[in-house]
Amino acid sequence: MESTEIKQRITKTLDNLNLEQLALVEKLLTEMTAYFKTNKSLENTSATSSNNDDPLAQLRNSDFIGCFSDDPDLSEKSENIAQGI
Repeated sequence: MESTEIKQRITKTLDNLNLEQLALVEKLLTEMTAYFKTNKSLENTSATSSNNDDPLAQLRNSDFIGCFSDDPDLSEKSENIAQGI
């Protein structure tokens, strides 16, 4: 599918939304654009960086770190939690 077709489909969908829904779509687009820009710059940085072979550095730079919050000693209790699950 070409970009013009996708844009036309999106426009038709947006025409059916109310003001509140449009505001939400605008916010999502803004956040997605920022996310894509950040990831693109991270990809460019990591491509030139020596951290490509360092799994720990890749983990630290990933979206996984900080994706949820819990007790500070979660890692100490992880085996007990895993056994409980």
